Formats: sequence, C-alpha cells, structure tokens
Amino acid sequence: MKNNLKTNKTINSAIALLFYGAIIAIIVINYPGRNNFNLSKLSNYMNIIWKGWLYTIGISVVSLLLSIIFGFVLYLLTKSNVLFLKYIGYIFNEIVFGSPLVVFLIVVYYLISVPFKLDYPLIMGTVTLSLFMAPYMKNVFEGAMKTIDENQKQAMTVFGFTTYQKYRYIIFPQLLRVIIPPLIGNLTFIVKGSSLLNFISVPELYNSVTTAQSRTYAVVEGYLLMFLMYLIITIPLIRLTKYFEKRVTSWS
Repeated sequence: MKNNLKTNKTINSAIALLFYGAIIAIIVINYPGRNNFNLSKLSNYMNIIWKGWLYTIGISVVSLLLSIIFGFVLYLLTKSNVLFLKYIGYIFNEIVFGSPLVVFLIVVYYLISVPFKLDYPLIMGTVTLSLFMAPYMKNVFEGAMKTIDENQKQAMTVFGFTTYQKYRYIIFPQLLRVIIPPLIGNLTFIVKGSSLLNFISVPELYNSVTTAQSRTYAVVEGYLLMFLMYLIITIPLIRLTKYFEKRVTSWS
C-alpha cells in the first residue's frame, strides 16, 4: 500500500513538473526578445547582486529576531491590566493591520526617521520591517498561549511563581515547539517584504538587481535572476515550515 502511494506521488509529481516545463517552453517560444536574451550581461554586476542577496538574508533574520521581541512586548501590552498600555497595544495593532507594508515603511522613514536625523536606511528599514511584523508575531504568541493547559496556569499561581518564572520555566519551553512553524512562515513573509526596502535605498537583492538593470539594460534577465534568487531562499523555508508542522503534530 505504501509503495503504491509513493509511486502514485512520484508519477503525479513528474506530471506536474512536465506541466510547468510545458508552460516555460511556451513562454520561451513566444517571448519576442528571446534572441537578445543574455544573462551574461549581468556578469560584471554579480558581485553587487550577490551582496544584495546576502543583505536580504541578513536583514530578514535580524528582522525576525527583533519582531519576536516586539511581538512579545505587544502581546504583553494587549494583555496588560493597565488600560493605557492595553490601548497602546491595540492601536498599534490596528495601524499595522490597516497599512500596506510599503506605505508603513515610507511613513516611518520619511516622516519620522529623516526629520529626527535618523537617516540610516539599513537600520531603520530593518527596524520598520520588524515593527510591521510585531502584530503578526503577537498573534503567534496569542495562539500558542492557548495551548497552555489551564491547570498549569492555576498550578503556577498556587506555587507563587513570578511572571518571569512562569515564562522562563513553564511557558516558553512549551511554546517553543508550537511557534516554530509560524515563525518560519513569518520569515518567508519578511524575505519577500524586504524587497520593499528598495524604496529607501537599502542595498538588498531587489535594489542590487535594479541597479544592474539600469546599467546593462538587461531588464528581463535581471527580473528572472531576481525571481530565482528569491526562490532559493523561500522554497526551503516553505518546505521547512511544512516539516515542522508535521513534527508538531507528532509531538502533540
């Protein structure tokens, strides 16, 4: 039975690949500029593009780590017994969910960073991306907290655990396995969102490729290369998310 299922998956995967191969072939045949298509035009700028790709990875990882911190702080604010703090959390939540990332980025950078002489595109872009992801991280913590058994919460209170002890010894160890899949999923979103940092001149992948395009006029070649380089990052992350989702199910 298992062998038949594996064979069936292999056959259908091959058919799906052939389907996409056929689509690519049709596009190549009908592409009007195929005779002038030449990826080697970008060869002199591969060093810049490679650095931009590494910048994208670095920015994304740092943004993820910062967004975890900001998201947890936002979670604590929205759960606070102090109404003032609770409303600060709720209002920020609504602002982010009601704003496209590119608009949020431009507003923070040009209306806050520049007037206050914080004109550091790389740092401010990374922080802004992290802040934008904070409400999404808050939702991750909120969902994960629901997996903590009510009896455990009561036991922590009975034994006089401080807030720090509750999170350090009981809650965080249990949350870790639950939040890994959504964290990786959010990292995928951050990688894609980092391309918008091009609007404030951060030298990430999108910015590096468009710079090469403007000097070589290899527009289509540049976008194709950019497309493939983003996929090199995001596809393994998507697969990793699915892997951990299955693992979490087996841990439950």
